[in-house]
Parts: sequence; C-alpha cells; structure tokens
Amino acid sequence: MLAITAQPKRPSYSMVHSATRSLRFAELPEILTPKHLIDYLPLGRDAIYEALKSQTIRNVRVGQKFIITKDALREFLGGGVE
Repeated sequence: MLAITAQPKRPSYSMVHSATRSLRFAELPEILTPKHLIDYLPLGRDAIYEALKSQTIRNVRVGQKFIITKDALREFLGGGVE
C-alpha cells in the first residue's frame, strides 16, 4: 500500500521575493500592478486593494485589473521618492 504524506506548503512568490530583495523606487516600471505595490510597500495585500478601491492610491481599472502609474505611487508616498 502506498503511503501519502502531506507536502510542505511552498512559500508564495511575494514572500520569497520580499525576503530576498527589497525594491528601490527607481527600479519600478512606469506602469504598476497591485503585485508591484505588494512587493514594494510595507502593507498587506488587503490594505493595498482597499487603498486602490478607495482611490487613496490613484488608479484606473481596466476590467477587473488595477493599473497604477509610478507618479500615482509617488503621490501616495508624499512625493519624496526618486
């Protein structure tokens, strides 16, 4: 009889990515997705999506996708990043 063992849960890409490298503002593309914000900002996924839905971080929705400009992120951060 074959024994089935539980596989350990693999860490998500964002957990590995955040732990291994911190992004600099200059390295971000001009057009951002929520994934970029999750990787860059010290906020959780739910907080990022709430800020996008409430337009606290300016964005445009295309269908179900959020599109964020780098200028909108700069504005959200208070303009003090380059």
